[in-house]
Amino acid sequence: MKFPLIAIGLASLLCAGTVLSRPLLPPDETRYVTVAWEALQRGDFLVSHLNGETYAHKPPLLFWLINFAWLLCGESLTVARSVAPLVSVFSVFLTWRLGIRLWPQASERAGMAALVHTSCLLWMYFSPVTMFDALLTVCVQGALLGFLRAAGGDRRGFWQAGLCMGLGILSKGPVLLVFVLPVMLAGPVSLPVRRSRQWLFGVFCSVLLAALTALVWVIPSALSGGRAYADELLFGQTAGRMVNSFAHRQPFWFYAVVLPPGLLPWLLFGSVWRGLRGSLSDGGVRFAAVWLGAAFVILSAVSGKQPYYILPAVPAAALLLAAAADRGGQQLRGLEVLPVSGGTVVMGAVPLVVNGVQVFSETGLQGMVDWRESLLLMATAPGLLLFRRSRAVVAVTAVAASAVLFQVILVNALKDSLWDGFDLRPMAQFVRESNRPAGWFGGYHGQLNYLGGLPFVAELPAEPAVSQWLSDQPGGILIVRLTRPQTDAERALYARLRRLDRKVVAEAEGVLLAAELKAACELPCESQMSGVLYVQWVRSGLRDQPYVIAEFRE
Repeated sequence: MKFPLIAIGLASLLCAGTVLSRPLLPPDETRYVTVAWEALQRGDFLVSHLNGETYAHKPPLLFWLINFAWLLCGESLTVARSVAPLVSVFSVFLTWRLGIRLWPQASERAGMAALVHTSCLLWMYFSPVTMFDALLTVCVQGALLGFLRAAGGDRRGFWQAGLCMGLGILSKGPVLLVFVLPVMLAGPVSLPVRRSRQWLFGVFCSVLLAALTALVWVIPSALSGGRAYADELLFGQTAGRMVNSFAHRQPFWFYAVVLPPGLLPWLLFGSVWRGLRGSLSDGGVRFAAVWLGAAFVILSAVSGKQPYYILPAVPAAALLLAAAADRGGQQLRGLEVLPVSGGTVVMGAVPLVVNGVQVFSETGLQGMVDWRESLLLMATAPGLLLFRRSRAVVAVTAVAASAVLFQVILVNALKDSLWDGFDLRPMAQFVRESNRPAGWFGGYHGQLNYLGGLPFVAELPAEPAVSQWLSDQPGGILIVRLTRPQTDAERALYARLRRLDRKVVAEAEGVLLAAELKAACELPCESQMSGVLYVQWVRSGLRDQPYVIAEFRE
């Protein structure tokens, strides 16, 4: 039990280090917390809303969990942001349970799987984020544990699988079947299933129970939300994403590029490669291989792709890697941890190189991590060489601890140089304290509602909409993102805006600044703009751009 406890401790450290060091990231995290908050404000937990409009893009389970956490611990941002990370910690525990089920005589292998899981790069990067994929992963694991239970002769496992599948549909939709259905259908090959017909009947009953569980929410929600909401809920999202995705389109080979780096540092661990030969003779390995391989193939065939879509297959990869490392021998040979140690030193040295080489001056990377923090990152590697001849499970523990520590140091090192640029709380606070109607020029995704306690921010996609809104809302303020500077005059103006970052602009300076902006930039309804009230630079990736809050003449 020692090694899974260490894995859970490392997962908790990773999540705490992330939640406490960075703000809520727009537009995704701000959107999802806003949806949960609006449910609380409305007292409507059946139909989700975003910025006052019905929101059918995601099922409600994560929003329900956030509200439950608020009920228990009080309504705070930290509580809301802790829900998905705590779910990810539970997922590490379930990976250990899966390992115990698959290899009951090899408890150390199960502990190694939990350690590998918590320290895979893809998992470390995305699991602390307030999104749906860690929750979906837990539901997938719960369903597969149910099927393993049923394969062992306990028919109640089918009920467990069906219930977990239903919760998975309520967490992110029918995409859950991508990770579960192939493993279920391959049960006679990878599990000790003696009667295939009875097994397939049990699988059918589980799927039926899952559908019924989801319909308990879907039907009343569709009836309550109106026709447009029902159409989007029942047909829009799943069909659009699975057939011809309208967002996040990527080539078919996308996951072939994403997954190998996402499994670092474990693809550099020599014992893994030594234990691969003949591993498919193991039923547990076949189980995990079907889980990972089917998800990889199906998701690659779908047009819409994001790196985190494959997150529910990370436990399968962890089980495979742990099995290979365990089969490689109880004792390491020579310098099998050397590639991991060397790779960690190289990655830790990247900021030193970036900061010192002129070619990176225009990338936005320079100065994000200073040389002291870079040396601290590099220092997580040399200690691994002390375990070059230790037992495999001890070496795996050391590598996992090094990887998690590296990630926690890196995330905290980026606090002032990167994360603060994503923090929209100052802007939201200004809008709230202005006590005036607010509009957002361009696409709006609920970035300010929860952070500022704002029931509504008008989304104004084009200039005619701005003109009409200003006519209907005299005294309203408009939030405008400025494009990147193109001329020397614009660059000089933007330098002034940089000095005003996160500041309320004095009235006289605001009038002058509005005149200069109208002369240098294309702005909506600029002839009516009378002054700039507030300036904030907001990041989008590595680059940041100025946002201004302006007022207009009636």
